[in-house]
Amino acid sequence: MTSDLGNKELFPQAREVIYLDTAAEGLPPSSTAAALERYFAAKSSGSPGRTQFYEVERETTALAASLIGASAENVALVGNASDALNLLAGSLDWAAGDEIVLMDLEFPSNVLPWLRLREEGIHVRLVRSKSGAFSIGDFEAVINERTKLVTVSQVSYKNGFQIPFLDELAEAAHRVGALLAVDATQALGRVPVSAGQADFLVASSYKWTLGCHGVGIVYAAPGLLERCAPRAVGWYSVSDVFRPDRFEAFSPKAGASSLVLGMPNFPGIYALQSGLTHIRSVGVERIDRGLGPLVARLRDGLAERGFELITPGGEGCCSGIISFAHAAPEQLGAELAKRGVIVWAGDGRVRSSVHLYNDANDIEGYLDTLDQISVSAPTLAHSPASVSASTDGLVPT
Repeated sequence: MTSDLGNKELFPQAREVIYLDTAAEGLPPSSTAAALERYFAAKSSGSPGRTQFYEVERETTALAASLIGASAENVALVGNASDALNLLAGSLDWAAGDEIVLMDLEFPSNVLPWLRLREEGIHVRLVRSKSGAFSIGDFEAVINERTKLVTVSQVSYKNGFQIPFLDELAEAAHRVGALLAVDATQALGRVPVSAGQADFLVASSYKWTLGCHGVGIVYAAPGLLERCAPRAVGWYSVSDVFRPDRFEAFSPKAGASSLVLGMPNFPGIYALQSGLTHIRSVGVERIDRGLGPLVARLRDGLAERGFELITPGGEGCCSGIISFAHAAPEQLGAELAKRGVIVWAGDGRVRSSVHLYNDANDIEGYLDTLDQISVSAPTLAHSPASVSASTDGLVPT
């Protein structure tokens, strides 16, 4: 069980504690402080600084595009993943009776925009997981000629299940004329992500991509937006904003740029550039391959201690997240934090997430700390809970 990534020295917090909560908040590399100073210096110059702002936006967009194998013209940086999903929801030509297919391991940001559409006669179909996982057949049983959109997370926030059949899912959706949207928030920067056959892909910037808040990466397949009717527009999203007939007409920018309505969050973009640059310097494939043994050891160690894992097994479905059910997750999380171990704990589960600044010592330290708690607070040691995969309890994390 080794990791040759050697990144801990670039992440001060990862040296202070055992940090296993990237699925909630990623740690920025130390280079991000200098990146934000560069933003401040440019901002302090006033309007001349905009030249640098726009250049950093272009560079960061290109970095994000390269990470998913897409052309930069099909990628944009919006406010957050929720903004991107709502833009999609407001752009499609819906008709009463249309159906949206969701999976029951979705985070609320990929649920709520579609629930709102029920007011317009749109139906939401839920695909139920089995033992925390899905097969392509589970989706094919629900997709039909009324399906307008299939929307899924590549990696589930809840238990770390990674969909290994995204291409097949796209084919199933496209056969009936539906679109496929992918939320890659819990995947991008940690496991390989490909725009592939997806029609729309989004990801937040403050988790595995090591950025800050206020930026969402969005990919729109070539031609998708031209087939839609966006209900949101702003001065930044149109070409020739001061055209002579601007009080009578406008023309959206080509490609995904039309999704950015106003001035972007430039500080967040500077931070994201720093994070993506570091991710790219290491290599996502290397990150995923190097951390695989740590995730496997963590899973085995938790199972050996009798915790009820809700993360399914199988190498093809593995990601950076391992979760187990617990009747008192908040209390266990607090006990771990007292001892310098940071995980996410709530909603009937305890979730740990392993990224490039983690190593074997972190995994063994976490397991040892659980052993210590089992001695000092035995009621917290093995306290499984029945965790529903439904979206009834929407807990933001």
